[in-house]
Amino acid sequence: MHKLLLLAILPLIISCKSQEKIDLATLNLDEPIEKISSFNDRLLIGVETVEYPFSLLLEVEKSKKYNFDGIDLEGQRIIFLIDAEKLKTDSITRFGGGHIDLKEAQNINELDEALKCYDAESKIYGVRIEMKTAELQSNILKKLEAKYGRGTKNPNTDNGLYWNIKTQNKFIFYAPDYSRLIMLNNTDLSKTCYWDIMNGLIDFGGCNNEKYMADLMKNATKPEDVKGKPAINIDKDWNINGLIVGKTTEEEFIKSVTNKRFERMIEFDGATGKTNEIYYQNNYHDFYFYFAVSKNNPDNQKENFINGYAINEFRKVDISFENGLKPGLKFEEVLKLLDKLKIAYHPVDFANFIEIKTLPYKVTLNFNDNMLLSGMFIK
Repeated sequence: MHKLLLLAILPLIISCKSQEKIDLATLNLDEPIEKISSFNDRLLIGVETVEYPFSLLLEVEKSKKYNFDGIDLEGQRIIFLIDAEKLKTDSITRFGGGHIDLKEAQNINELDEALKCYDAESKIYGVRIEMKTAELQSNILKKLEAKYGRGTKNPNTDNGLYWNIKTQNKFIFYAPDYSRLIMLNNTDLSKTCYWDIMNGLIDFGGCNNEKYMADLMKNATKPEDVKGKPAINIDKDWNINGLIVGKTTEEEFIKSVTNKRFERMIEFDGATGKTNEIYYQNNYHDFYFYFAVSKNNPDNQKENFINGYAINEFRKVDISFENGLKPGLKFEEVLKLLDKLKIAYHPVDFANFIEIKTLPYKVTLNFNDNMLLSGMFIK
């Protein structure tokens, strides 16, 4: 009889446990991943540079298990931050500003594999909470102010606030302009600076921005040390490896020897859903091609034409010019060469670039902080 009673109660206990809510407001933000997530939910792990480029992200999709000080967060994106040594690099530029690479982790083995791949910790250090509605934003702000008092105005946004809770080793960023609440355990973070795309740079006092960013990107690959540099030749008409701007089709580009390590991307019009532009990105080498899209059928690669390209860092490629330009030329040397070649250019007073009008497109030559020729853009 006792055994039957126990068996009857056991499913109820398991059911109640599975429905237990996790109050994100009470986390220390150093919890093991398995304590704050469950494989019963859909877990996505990886990189999303717009959300935050310097950490591994664990996103829990459509979970019913989270609340914030009693406020239900069902339907909101919950994104945990995990320290990852391999992402303390130039990931936001190497991957591109909008790079997303999230993979589902359905069990502990897949989760461990992802953590190992990124040389990541097995615990979290922060959480980013989506706040979709004005009502949710207002309710969460009331909870924050009741607990921590009025926040400090974020000078970089219209309505942002932040708290530096030194007794708890926490930073809290209320960013309603971007529908986010961000909470971090700052034990291993800078105590004077914080930056992300949604908050801008926050100075808690004594921030050395240059040192701070250098620490975030301490494992960045030096441009001259990248491997497999693509060979590039720019002819006198600014065409690249025989690919002609305004004439070469997407189909021809795909079949060309230049097409190595490129990823095809599509930009959509948010209002109509139509394809605005197709581009190919090789973020590792900072090398990009842009295509004008066929009005009749954007999927017809015979009707999509190259209308521009960009090489953002000459040190990441093996480049030569038929007109005499060379990577690393001084600004004044480039001007003299253009004058000698009788190539018209835009006035360049106080600028670190030179614009050359070559109908039907424009060539922009870019210079680094030392005013040495470092990249180019044509469109």
